[in-house]
This record gives sequence, C-alpha cells and structure tokens, in this order.
Amino acid sequence: MRILHLYRPALPSLRAQSIQVLSTCHALACLGHNVTLFADRHLPGQWSQTALLENLGLPPVQGNGRLQVHINPFRWSPAAGVWFRRQVAQWWKGPPGTILARDKKRLIQAVKRHDLSHRIILETHELDSALAEERGDDPTKWQHLERAALSCADALVANCGGTMKLWADNHTDLPDHRMVVHNATSASRLRSLSAQATDPLVRVVGTLPPYKGCAEVIEATEHMPCPLEWIGGSDEQRSSFQNSANFSLLPPIAYPDVPDLLNRSQVLLLPLTDNVFGRSLTSPLKIWDYLATTRPIVVPDLPTMREIGLLSNAALHWYPSGSSEGLVQAVNDALVAPPRKPFLRTWEHRATQIQALFQ
Repeated sequence: MRILHLYRPALPSLRAQSIQVLSTCHALACLGHNVTLFADRHLPGQWSQTALLENLGLPPVQGNGRLQVHINPFRWSPAAGVWFRRQVAQWWKGPPGTILARDKKRLIQAVKRHDLSHRIILETHELDSALAEERGDDPTKWQHLERAALSCADALVANCGGTMKLWADNHTDLPDHRMVVHNATSASRLRSLSAQATDPLVRVVGTLPPYKGCAEVIEATEHMPCPLEWIGGSDEQRSSFQNSANFSLLPPIAYPDVPDLLNRSQVLLLPLTDNVFGRSLTSPLKIWDYLATTRPIVVPDLPTMREIGLLSNAALHWYPSGSSEGLVQAVNDALVAPPRKPFLRTWEHRATQIQALFQ
C-alpha cells in the first residue's frame, strides 16, 4: 500500500507528536507499506533518515524505499510552505494510495487542489472546538474546520475513546469506518527485569505544560515520603519552578536512555488534571513507556487513564485529580507494591490496527 502521512512534524525532535508520527510511519513501513512523510526542519544541518530513526532508537526499515522521510530544506518561512505543498502535489499525482491525515487544515487544502483519487483516513488526537469552548472562545471556526475535514474522510481514527466520543457528540456525519487506536512504544523499550529499584525516587518524565496539572503535583511534593525527580521540559518551563529538598527538575535525556532510567525508579508518576484534555483527549506516550517497565505507576483517576488501565490490565495506583492528600496516599501505596509484570504495546500493534482500515 502506498501511504502519505499528511502532517508536518518537526524533525529531529522529542516532542510527543514528532515521536508518534515518525514511529507510526516506521511501523507501517515495517509491515511492508511504502510510506512517505514530509517534515519541518527543527534543527540545522543534514539529518539522514537513519539518524532520525536512531534518535528515537528505531532500527532501519528492511526493504529499499519502504520509508521515505523528507525534511524541509527551509525553516518556518513562506518558502517552507511552498516546498511542502509541492511535495504533497507530486505524491498526489502518483498511483492511488491512502492518506493518513493528522493535519485537518492541510488535508482540506490538498483535497481542494487535487482530484480525489486516494482513500483518506482522518486521524484525530483532539477536538479543537471543545478545547475552544473550555477556554471561553467562539468554537464556530473550529466546527467548520472539523466538518470540512470529515467531508474528506473515508475513515476516522481517534487516539482514545474520549476523543472519539467528543467527535460523535459534536458531529453527526462521522464516517462509517471508525476506530480507536491508542498510542504505543517501541519493543526495544521493554524492561522486564524485576530487580529492586536502585534510585529511591518518584519520577516523572515529560514536559511541564500548565494544562497537565504540573503545578498541583509539584506543590504536593513537600508531603511525599520520598523525593520527586522530574526530567524534561524546556528551559522556560523549568524556570517556572524551583528545586527544593524534596523536588528536583532536570533537563531531558536522550530518548533511548529513558527506559533504563524509568526502571531504576521506585515509583513512576503521570500528571494530568480534570479538564477536557485530561478527561477525554490523551493517550500519553509516557504511560506506554511506564507500562513497559516493572515499576509501580501512580495516575490520576480520569476516564482516559481508566481506559488505558482496562486495555493493559495493569495494577495502577489511582489518586483523585487535584487532591494532594490522595496523591501522597497513592505514592505511599505504590512504594510498598511489588514489581509489576510489564505490559508492552508496540507501534507495530498500532500500525496493524490502522492497517485493518486500508481495506
């Protein structure tokens, strides 16, 4: 199958969107499809496809030309947009294939410019109109965009059940072919050793945006029975918080090094808060990395996390979102819990689900 992943991730990058898109393309190519991705240039210099994959710990794809990742020669300029549109137009002229589109706006523009000779799967990780309403903004322009994208789509893939439900609650014209396909991690990130943790810490790995309730978690650290170490985020995000005796904030580490760090931790913590994103829109990459270790995991009691708990059948430690007392109690429970049996959901599992829609 000839596939275009219609999105513009920044590469090389450790942003969740970039990891998810490149890993999905890699997995589809490993299943035997011919996959093309046009990406924005995040860093200067020459980046080979091999180097981009190695940055995420992904092996080369067997089969010449199965995966074609093209990085924009321009960085965030009108020329970059022209280059992207030309590349899409050239791919579009080829034999009939499948377009996996995460970018609603560019999908609509491409369909207007070209004959519709390809099947289109709209992949969604959000409902912009619902997020706009939560912010108190007028959702009308987002609703128009969503309806226009749906009118192009032969199938709809959502990253979790909550996202699919929001689309169904807000739009009556969904495609007949619909599927919930969660995120995943790489098989190489499995850590099955059940030895005792060597670092007496609660750890979080990831960025620190306000909408994930990071400040609430950090405020609770003074009552935790052991220190919390948070690894990740931008320089600006980290400057918003101060280290203390029971809390430390460190820069990101190389992506392939994360699993060993996680499996040395006493407890792994995933912050989210009770908003539209936390309740309905997320399948965090970090939870799939966490689940692939043996360490106890503390998560907020939200529908998105309950869905993943059912999918993985993992013994998670729950706390009421926004409750410092509940968080501390969940950490206490996790500290005396035995090692878990790891749960591994790979990008190949995810690609196999998406592949079922190609027919």
